[in-house]
Amino acid sequence: MKTRRYQWLKQLWDLPRRPNRFLTLFMVTAIITLALDLGVKASEVSDASQSGSGSDYRLSPGLQNSETAGSGLAEAPGEALSDYRLSPGDQIKLVVLDHPQLSGDFIVDGGGGILLPIAGNVQLSGLTLAEAQNVIHDRFADGVLVQPAVSLRITKYKPIFVTGSVRKPGSYAFNLGETVKAAIAAAGGEGQPLEQPGNVTISDFITAQERVRQLEAERIILLMRKARLETQRDGRENFVMPLLVGLNRDNTDFDLAYSTENEMFSKLEEAYRSQVEALQRQRPLVEAEIKAVVDQIAKQKERLGIVTSHLDDLQLLFRKGLLRKEVLLQQQIEKSLVEAQASNLAAQVAHLRQAMGELDLKLRQVKAAYEKQTMGELQQVSQRLRAVETSIGPARNILVVKAEAVGGYADDDPEYTMLISGMRDSRMVTFEATDSTTLLPGDVVDVKLKQRKSGDTPAIQAMRSLSSISSVAEDREPSSR
Repeated sequence: MKTRRYQWLKQLWDLPRRPNRFLTLFMVTAIITLALDLGVKASEVSDASQSGSGSDYRLSPGLQNSETAGSGLAEAPGEALSDYRLSPGDQIKLVVLDHPQLSGDFIVDGGGGILLPIAGNVQLSGLTLAEAQNVIHDRFADGVLVQPAVSLRITKYKPIFVTGSVRKPGSYAFNLGETVKAAIAAAGGEGQPLEQPGNVTISDFITAQERVRQLEAERIILLMRKARLETQRDGRENFVMPLLVGLNRDNTDFDLAYSTENEMFSKLEEAYRSQVEALQRQRPLVEAEIKAVVDQIAKQKERLGIVTSHLDDLQLLFRKGLLRKEVLLQQQIEKSLVEAQASNLAAQVAHLRQAMGELDLKLRQVKAAYEKQTMGELQQVSQRLRAVETSIGPARNILVVKAEAVGGYADDDPEYTMLISGMRDSRMVTFEATDSTTLLPGDVVDVKLKQRKSGDTPAIQAMRSLSSISSVAEDREPSSR
């Protein structure tokens, strides 16, 4: 028994020393497998770290589209596409190097231009950002600045509006290259709005109607104020009501707007003329005082001549010994007194003439301050008027759409048609679109049901007529009498 146990122990002791090919092959295979597994994991960690550092990492197609689209939205609109052409309603920022008074934010008006300080109106509609920058540079270089450095960028596009039979109608930020289908998808898709009670629809209609009324009223007030400021600028004595053609008089009391601006004109003119007349009344007084002092100087000169002649006679008698010295000295003192009085009078004349110059300077300052205030207010009113005129067209279109929504639609299997209202070739047009139609800033996408429950109501037809008449009137420049 001991012999067998010893033999077994001896075999176990000698086992590592014996060559075992199967065990050796198994160990080598396990080591190789473990090494390959560790190598694969190390490679994954290395690739992940490289992707985090942004060296040669490439996104998958779906991920790349979504993230690059998000980054494009974060960029400024002017940096997204260089060949975009400006249109009315776009907001741009102008920077003129070393001239902050010429820089600022501007809105492209309904006529396609902006009003530059000093340089005046410049047309930008239909131009790319680079072309517009060159046009502004040339305008400033034409007699305004020497070698101007101009930078221009778009700060905000006009939004697009999705209305009608969509889940979430409203305004949405414009994305370059956006199609009608994408805009409708952003508005929740086709169908009845999520908030469809009749009171909500009517409330939207009333809100849109009030918006149009406010814009039209503000436009008339601004036109009246602009005419009043132009009257002040031209130095006319009377402010006559301007002839405003093609405007809706139902939303604003023309007489009240004119009386308000006329009262303001009268007060400003009265205050200005009072200041000017007060300064002008002082001028004859100073001139009369100068004349009086000059006359005194002339009399003193005559007196000085008499005293000098008498002194010469006394000096002759004194040299002959026929006159005492005290008498001669007394005459010399009198001559000195006359000369001193003449000098004082001359000094008074100089002081009065200086006062006359200061009076003229104050008069010029009063006139310059009045003109500067008038021109500053005129520029602000003109910019605000352009912004209002740009907003009136889309507001009227929204009002018509809201009025149609009040009329209502009904169909078990609805078919939709899509209409786009927007600026094309510098004019407002409305046309039928498809899902792939590309939108422009400021477009109104109106999703309609092809089958209507009833025809247009008289109110809707009246608003359509008003919208078309007002659109034609906007193309005409308001004239003044």
